[in-house]
Amino acid sequence: MSLITRILLIIFLLGKSLVLSQNLEKDFSYKLKNNTPNEQITEIDKQLQIQRLKNPDFYSFLLKILEEVPTDELSPEIKRIKTCALIEGYLNLGRSRKAHSHIFKEIIPRYKSLNEREEALYLWYISHEGTRLDQALGLALNRLKKSRQAQDILSIYEAYKGISFVYMVSSNSDSATHFAAMATAEAKRLSDKTKLIEALSYQGKVYHYFENYVEAVNKKLQSIQLATEQNENYLKANGCIDVAKISMELQNFSQTTQYLERAKNYFITLKDQRGIMRVNVLEIQNALLQGKSLDIQQLKFLQDEAKNDRDDLSLSTLKVLLSFYFSEKKEYILSNNELTGALKLMKGMEEERLNYFIHKYLAANFLELNDLKSASFHLKYALPPFKTVNFLLSEVYLLRSNIAEKKSNLDSVFFYQNAYIKVAKINEKEQFSRIVGELTEGNLREEREKIIEQQQQSILKEQRENERISFQKDRQVIIGIALGVIVLMSIFVAGIRIRSQRLKQKHREAEISQKLLRAQMNPHFVFNAMSVIQSYMYANDPDKSSRFLVNFSRLMRLILENSSKEMIPLDLEYEILDKYLNTQKMRFEDRFTYTLDFDEDLLYSKALIPPMIAQPFVENAIEHGQLHTIEGGTISVTMKSAGELLDVIIADNGIGRQKSAKTKKIKSHNSMAIDITRERIDILNRKYKVKGLIDISDAEENGRGTVVRILLPLKFDIT
Repeated sequence: MSLITRILLIIFLLGKSLVLSQNLEKDFSYKLKNNTPNEQITEIDKQLQIQRLKNPDFYSFLLKILEEVPTDELSPEIKRIKTCALIEGYLNLGRSRKAHSHIFKEIIPRYKSLNEREEALYLWYISHEGTRLDQALGLALNRLKKSRQAQDILSIYEAYKGISFVYMVSSNSDSATHFAAMATAEAKRLSDKTKLIEALSYQGKVYHYFENYVEAVNKKLQSIQLATEQNENYLKANGCIDVAKISMELQNFSQTTQYLERAKNYFITLKDQRGIMRVNVLEIQNALLQGKSLDIQQLKFLQDEAKNDRDDLSLSTLKVLLSFYFSEKKEYILSNNELTGALKLMKGMEEERLNYFIHKYLAANFLELNDLKSASFHLKYALPPFKTVNFLLSEVYLLRSNIAEKKSNLDSVFFYQNAYIKVAKINEKEQFSRIVGELTEGNLREEREKIIEQQQQSILKEQRENERISFQKDRQVIIGIALGVIVLMSIFVAGIRIRSQRLKQKHREAEISQKLLRAQMNPHFVFNAMSVIQSYMYANDPDKSSRFLVNFSRLMRLILENSSKEMIPLDLEYEILDKYLNTQKMRFEDRFTYTLDFDEDLLYSKALIPPMIAQPFVENAIEHGQLHTIEGGTISVTMKSAGELLDVIIADNGIGRQKSAKTKKIKSHNSMAIDITRERIDILNRKYKVKGLIDISDAEENGRGTVVRILLPLKFDIT
């Protein structure tokens, strides 16, 4: 397809998009016409969430009419919603300066009484500001605590991202990457797959920030793949742009071109003019880095478009490119004006590398202008705060050497030139190491093939020699030796087979025993559950009966699907216990509370547990601990790792074992829960060679409450 044809196609699609967007805008404006200002804000905020990844033009239109709704006519709560929606909109469209301004005016003055949405924006602000990182980390950790208490997966996911970002701007690579991975793990639990795509992309951003290019590209490609499966063109386009930027940084210009082309095609499909312009700007940057000349008219045309769209990122990048043009013409003051303007536009943006490059170019220009003080000032900001070994570092050392030379400071010249050579050599070694590694691996492969071939020839030669000798030896000796060897081999093979069969039999017996034990437990559990259903039927409460039956049917399905398994994932056991306890809580009209505290690292690592191992003790705590009869009854189930074992603790504050033993109910109760569980643990101990146990004790010295501790083999799902 020719260039002219492509331009005409883009114009046609954008024209078609304009008509569709205008229709959407008319329909939405008509819909808002008869609404009150409060209702308008609520509806606009809702639509902004929906359109964020779908229709950029309509999204911009929504933000514009949101700005026009009079704030004076809004209730205090709706005012806060409008403020948050505006700031989020500005950030999504790259208008970080405007977002900064709104946060400073509307949110910071009342930072002590923020809601969750405002708190997230405040955290973003102080993290980017960079001077209150301790406060930012404390706020982020507190958000995680509250999210966990609320058991809100989406909030936990956002909290992990916030913590990771604070650690990233604090240059703590280990913590930043760890919490980014935790955010991705939480995103996997969400039904909204766009969050997982964004989480993977964010992981790639963190790896890129700390120059782990392989992992950065790997995560970005995973996000693109998932976006392709979910048919999310907007996220695919952004992923391709990110890969193109990394490729450009590594000077892989051919790959950069390919990914920019893919991104542009996605933006054309979306009819996103702003996205197409971003790709055009990056294409110019890619061409410039390859030594191609700049088209100043094209640059100025794109600058006008970026100003009209209020796209600060594209505008700042164009200013940097324009500064190159002026530098080539030795017009360093004009070049610095463009670079300074770019720095102002980039305030609050997550484009750290571009920020470092701008300071480096400013330093180089001031060096040419013989302004050594300004050059030294900008070199302080030309490097990331973490230690790195790359060409960016070597170029800064070279500039420092030139400044020292102009100051006639020979010691500094010598120091920075040596530092420059050292870094350049390290990079050179890294490149040659990669090439030599590939060559040596190929050479080793050839050597291995030669050795194998020689061994095969040697074996064939030896076989022929043995055959020649065998004909010369006495037949009876040969037959006797052969028979002896056969007998010994037969005995050896038979012994191995018998031992193998015994081991298989033991494992089979253990598995059968576990299935039989579960079969003993399940009827008892179902009998007690049916009593819950019966109690609601007697109460003649259709609403509660309906909710109970929905909850109980899911519980029964989980039991039926997993009871035949030896081990199940820990998150399934969590759901089974949660459903069971919720059912019992409904039965006893919320007269007791419960908590489930499962180690998140175990959930993330896919730890396994025998199904319903804790359920009988939970049931005993409720029934025999009489939690429904005491004030403030509670039960907690905790699961955490203890070395090679899984530590399960069931604790309640019931009447205790001594009082429970005196009741008629416990005397007539024929539960074999403890004996069965001990037998299950014994079987697991034999099979996995561990020292699991079960221990039951009083929670308090006066005999109230019960604590059951179960130690099980800690296994993980490695499929």
